[in-house]
Amino acid sequence: MAAKPRTTLQAVRITEQVPSIQGGLSGMASANAPLIFFDEIHAAGHYNGIVHITLEALRFTGVGGGMVNDRVVTAHLRMNVQALVALKQAVANIEQEIRKAANVTKH
Repeated sequence: MAAKPRTTLQAVRITEQVPSIQGGLSGMASANAPLIFFDEIHAAGHYNGIVHITLEALRFTGVGGGMVNDRVVTAHLRMNVQALVALKQAVANIEQEIRKAANVTKH
């Protein structure tokens, strides 16, 4: 009978390949994904089955002792209809969690 290999805790070095072949979320390929903040949706529509949403953020800048503001586009979202359905469901889930949290803090 062969002896069992000795098991010890050792540091494991994992080299990720891009695209990842193990499934799951790729950390390397996700590292440079943008973080998108927006205050408003400037425009939304669809064309040939693709949904278009333009996101904007407000900027406030001091000029000549006063404050001025403007808007800048932060992202142009494009998605198919199935992705729109998934996005709507994600937003509905977030809204439900917000309502739950608000009810917990009221009591």
